[in-house]
Amino acid sequence: MFANYLTVALRTLIKHKLYSAITVVGLALGLAAAILIGLFVRNELTYDHNFTDADRIAQIFVTASLPGRAPEDSVSLPMPAGPALKQAFPEVEEMARLASQTSTIKRDDALFTETVAVADPTLFRLFDWTFLRGDRATALDDPASVVLTRKVATKYFGDADPIGKTLLVDGRSLNVTGVMPDLPANTQFAFALLVPMDSPANQLPSWLREHWGGLVTLTFVKLARGASPSVVDAGMPAFGAAIPPLKTSTGEIRFGDILRFFPVPLTQSHLHPARNGQVVGISPLEITIFSAVAVLVLAIACINFMNLATARASLRAREVALRKVVGASRGQIMGQFLGESVLLTALALILAVAVVEIALPSFATFLGKPSLAFDYLSDVRVLAALGGLVLIVGGVGGLYPAVFLSAFQPGPILKGGPAGTGGGRLRVALVVMQFAISIGLMVATGVVYGQLSYAQGRALGFDKENLVVVTDLYGAEMRQKAETMRDTLRQDPRIASVAMAESYPGSATENNTGIHRPGMTDDQALVVRQDAVDDSYFATLGIRFLAGRPFDPQHLTDAVPVEDPAAPDRPRHGAIILNQSAVKRLGFASPEAALGQPLVLPVRTGPGVQVTVVGVVEDFHQASVHAAVSPGIFLLSPDRFSQLLIKVKPGDMPGALDLIDRTWRQMVPDQPIPRVFLDAQLQGIYERETKTGHLFAAFSGLALVIASLGLFGLAAFTAERRTKEIGLRKVLGAGVTDIVRLLVWQFSKPVLVANLIAWPVAWYAMRHWLDGFADRIALNPLLFLAAGFSALLVAWATVGLHAARVAATRPIVALRYE
Repeated sequence: MFANYLTVALRTLIKHKLYSAITVVGLALGLAAAILIGLFVRNELTYDHNFTDADRIAQIFVTASLPGRAPEDSVSLPMPAGPALKQAFPEVEEMARLASQTSTIKRDDALFTETVAVADPTLFRLFDWTFLRGDRATALDDPASVVLTRKVATKYFGDADPIGKTLLVDGRSLNVTGVMPDLPANTQFAFALLVPMDSPANQLPSWLREHWGGLVTLTFVKLARGASPSVVDAGMPAFGAAIPPLKTSTGEIRFGDILRFFPVPLTQSHLHPARNGQVVGISPLEITIFSAVAVLVLAIACINFMNLATARASLRAREVALRKVVGASRGQIMGQFLGESVLLTALALILAVAVVEIALPSFATFLGKPSLAFDYLSDVRVLAALGGLVLIVGGVGGLYPAVFLSAFQPGPILKGGPAGTGGGRLRVALVVMQFAISIGLMVATGVVYGQLSYAQGRALGFDKENLVVVTDLYGAEMRQKAETMRDTLRQDPRIASVAMAESYPGSATENNTGIHRPGMTDDQALVVRQDAVDDSYFATLGIRFLAGRPFDPQHLTDAVPVEDPAAPDRPRHGAIILNQSAVKRLGFASPEAALGQPLVLPVRTGPGVQVTVVGVVEDFHQASVHAAVSPGIFLLSPDRFSQLLIKVKPGDMPGALDLIDRTWRQMVPDQPIPRVFLDAQLQGIYERETKTGHLFAAFSGLALVIASLGLFGLAAFTAERRTKEIGLRKVLGAGVTDIVRLLVWQFSKPVLVANLIAWPVAWYAMRHWLDGFADRIALNPLLFLAAGFSALLVAWATVGLHAARVAATRPIVALRYE
């Protein structure tokens, strides 16, 4: 019996080549999309699962609730938090901290820039990376030690054993004590070298070790066996209350009122919304969205199969009737058609696997995950998933056709009666569903791209084009060289302007301070972002002044003097520039009203700094537009400058870069130039959203292609079944245009109805997505109309071309049909 069923199935596939091809190709594209998305989602959900006792390891996050600002989650903690947690909680068996820095590595005469992790020696007690060389237990015990990944070890030492050899890291001679494998793709850690926390190459200022106000380190804890993370979480309020307050000139800062710590399981920390870790994660919402896209694309392919199978039901009615006459039960007939569906799906899976093999390298490169693999021959779980996918898709796609076809009554059919007209409404409903999904995905793609364009353009509030930043110019000596370099570059006609600052937009660094108007109490102080900038900073970034002026080197009172612990009572004065948000939060009626007003900045010793507002600038985003612009102040404080911002005139970039590099080599010959393009840095902030937009575009286009394949099949079948009607219409005077219009309108109605379903669903979903941005675009009705019209054009092209070919056939051929 099985052989008979298989023979009939193969004969049916071969006899109806067009419909079989449409079904197989549609299912293959849907399966390929589902497999690619599944590989991506699986990779995201398995971050850091490979460590022993990973279920006992947690990463500590913190929620910072600064006065006047919305609470913000951060993956970075103060340096004292780790040791304090180990001491405060008996459930914590071990603790390790980790921070990243960019360092200059020198080997012989070659200079390189690498990402270096500074970590506690206990790091290898929490994370059991297998060492290729050296002793993992003691690798970071010596302050002058360094651990390399395999790629870096080969880069600097070739095939030789690097253990015991030395590397110069930021001018410090360190001994190689270990070599570990390269980090896997699905890990939140990203470094090339590891040095201990007390290493002479550690760039973190020593005062941060006991300072609770700086969020600088990732902190991990390993809980004792049987200990519950909920117990640790419940004890965090008391832990925060025990943090010693910081005394300032305006009172005490109680960190327990500002910082709320909480543990997140290591295997889930990659999915946490906090975006400032070593590797930017993806949110659970985005995983849900991509999983839904995979299901929807696959659903469209299944709908194609159901539609074509039920539409062609009359062609197999006699076969079903004869089987019933000779004794076949309805269950056997259903089994036959479900088997054919599974066979079709299996054939489609073979094609889908080939598509995935071809597309995977480009897909993995685009996602930045080159190790993404499709090990369907060696991984039993992948094989099982593929087998389950065939059964589920085959079952879902073939269930209704099997029920529909097996319900035919043999008597009327064998007497020459009609096979039945059921299923027509369902086919229309399924076509509506197909195009509703496609239109919804097109709308989502348009919204994502529109928001990205807005976020990287108008919403920023400054001009990011043609800006080069020389970064990490720390220390008095380097700052002196940077100032000389600034003065040199300003003299070249290719350079529009040069500025120095403490940070630059997109650098992910932020310093905060309290500020208040005279007469306010300590608890009324506003916590603001503070940046040290020079007199050219705002002009270089193209930031508009709403009132007042920029800093002026000729005004000696503009600069804020350095805090001197030896003279805490020395009077200190200076000038200050506010942004719009700070003006509002400080209670000034307008930017003009803020000019000349006195403010007080707290210091650790002495009476505080008396500053006068000399300017107000428009709000601009220092970080992502996911968050609102923070109240900010700007000071002229040259001792804090560490970044050089260079504005190049349009069209002069190659020559300007050569000039910048030559000037650097003359002043700093022993270090590679740490320069970045500002627009590239800002683009990195929105990398996740950019990839989301590209994926939406790809899969919405694929969904539309699959839906069009099904529509083409239905149009072909409909035209075939109405051949005699078309011939009669032509004999009675109907032209080709009239017949094409008739068939096109028949298939346009489901597309128009699909818009009525897709638009409200897409509006709700994208409104929810846009809520994650503080500055966002409005949902433009034209975008919805464009998506609907695009789907309608595709439907017209799909049906119209086929209808025109049928309508152009001579009437005599149509009237001799059957």
